[in-house]
Amino acid sequence: MDSVAELQLQLHQVIDTIKDEEKLSAVYTILKGSTGPFSPMSLDEYVSAIDESRQQIKDGKSTDVEDLEKESENW
Repeated sequence: MDSVAELQLQLHQVIDTIKDEEKLSAVYTILKGSTGPFSPMSLDEYVSAIDESRQQIKDGKSTDVEDLEKESENW
């Protein structure tokens, strides 16, 4: 594909030819879930999350690699 716009056009053309509701539903489910399990953050939310993480590290609320490896053996 040469560009996002070209890929979008080709997807639209393919989708427009599908007459099977089950197939369309499957395509919709795949595309709907393509954003992943996380919702987008605003810049303020992102900076706040970083600040919170840094504070947790300063407060000693973190796990070192050795403890994490031991803990992961029980997963």
